[in-house]
Amino acid sequence: MSKNVQFAIAGTLALIMIVGGVLFARKNSQEGATCPFCGNNYPHAEMMGHKLRCPENDTDLTPRPGKEAN
Repeated sequence: MSKNVQFAIAGTLALIMIVGGVLFARKNSQEGATCPFCGNNYPHAEMMGHKLRCPENDTDLTPRPGKEAN
């Protein structure tokens, strides 16, 4: 097989993988993410803030002084 054919095959596969990755990322960004506490879907940009103030989240986020923090 000549180098031109090998380059064409490798280029085609690379292009298919790049397009597939872009489409996968686009689909996931539109769907959003599922909150691990309440199970609702939220956009990725809002997920971190939602997880901190989710009513189902029972994690204690109160700051503790000194040795109690560990």
